[in-house]
Amino acid sequence: MTRINRPDTLLTELRDLKRRLRLLEAARMRAAPAAAAALAAAAEAPASEPGVPLMPARPSDWPGTSGASWERLAVTWTARAGRLILQHAADPDTTGEARVLVDGEPVGEVVRVSPTPARSTVDLPAPAEGEAEVAVEARRTSGPGLVRVAAQLQPS
Repeated sequence: MTRINRPDTLLTELRDLKRRLRLLEAARMRAAPAAAAALAAAAEAPASEPGVPLMPARPSDWPGTSGASWERLAVTWTARAGRLILQHAADPDTTGEARVLVDGEPVGEVVRVSPTPARSTVDLPAPAEGEAEVAVEARRTSGPGLVRVAAQLQPS
């Protein structure tokens, strides 16, 4: 903003934006060595648990399908046994089903999905060798809306 009581012009706003951008870049450059040192210290310390990203809290943000046939909503790979936590919900007046596949084979029971948000757990077997592909599929069985499923893998 100009120092006198005149409205800003595009030129003064552009200069102000450039000045702010230079300040941000300079601050980031000063912070880079400190961040690198923190990462190095963290790498030397034993980790108690691996980092796990949080899932979206709102069902409207979960992957969903309105298809009547099985549709893949999420996929990952794992080299060990674990547990898959499913959060599921359907739109109003809609129902559906969700299932978990390991290397293309169904694991656990087919989960019924209703408009009420719910949580289910599926235990995953250890892969025979290497890594196993874990997929979550869902389908709509009745109603006009979407069937939504979010999944979180917890290795054991």
